[in-house]
Amino acid sequence: MIDFRYHLVSIIAVFLALAVGLVVGATALAPATEALLKTAENALSKTNADLSKGNRDLTNQLNAEQAFARAVSPRLLPGLLTGEKVVVVAASNADPNVTSGVTKALQVAGAQVTGEVTVNNTFLLTDGHDEDQLTQLAQSQAAKAGVTLAAQSSGPVAGQQAAAQVLAASLLTAGGTGIPAADSAAVLGAFSQDGYISIANGATSLAPASLAVLVAPSGPPPQSGSRVLVALAVALWNAGSGTVMVGGTQSVGPGSVISAEDGAGQVSTVDNADTETGQIMTVQALRLLLDRKAPGQYGISPDAAPTPVPTPSVTPPATSTPPSTSSTSATSGKSASHGARK
Repeated sequence: MIDFRYHLVSIIAVFLALAVGLVVGATALAPATEALLKTAENALSKTNADLSKGNRDLTNQLNAEQAFARAVSPRLLPGLLTGEKVVVVAASNADPNVTSGVTKALQVAGAQVTGEVTVNNTFLLTDGHDEDQLTQLAQSQAAKAGVTLAAQSSGPVAGQQAAAQVLAASLLTAGGTGIPAADSAAVLGAFSQDGYISIANGATSLAPASLAVLVAPSGPPPQSGSRVLVALAVALWNAGSGTVMVGGTQSVGPGSVISAEDGAGQVSTVDNADTETGQIMTVQALRLLLDRKAPGQYGISPDAAPTPVPTPSVTPPATSTPPSTSSTSATSGKSASHGARK
């Protein structure tokens, strides 16, 4: 039998070893450990300082670029859309700064903005709640809009697709002459009465436009209503001479409406229309579509093309030296370029 004192000595030895280890670790190992931690801390501090400086530099660069864009926009935009009529269609939760900025750029370019139409949330829902009502509404207004609707499928956005065709036909024309004003007012009034759309300033009818800008929802992805808004963009494109979908920088990415349209490749998109540069690009993109160029993606996303080459004003200021002239060849037409990518 082992004596109790043996146990006591063993326990004392264990605690003594722990004490000696703590003393040795605190005295012999502490400087090396502290130096290692200090080196790591210094490296992280330097990395953080470099990142902060890089962020400040990028912010300053962006501010400078936007200041430059504001300065040159009066020289780049005038004359690009002179005589063109443009309708602005916005999702109900679109950024009002994007809508107003794009509208101002269009007006500086010489376009007549026929009006602003808001597509309300009830139109964008895909839960099937309003599907039958939208289908019936589209069918009842199709004749006034001069639209022949295809046989309706049972898809979750079939009603919205039919309604989008009727709405687009009441807002746009590709040949210069739209449907009679009374019929346009009746169609828009029917959709407004049921709460699917709203028209700014209490307008009851709009002059037919040839071009459209569709303002996507704001806020980070994912965004609801992508399939409906893509269908609406395609309907606007088919009814007029060109459509550009625009959005702000914070609302771009996987699950966004603009990303969904970029995947479809039906209309041009600008993903930084909350900046002066993006608003200039919106006008440029419309001009390119009028010149029968294929739809393209513009902005800051990885798949977007660089800013289009600035198109000179149709009526440049007079100079003492006659400006040189150049000609560009257009593509074969809207039907041939439809869906092509830059």
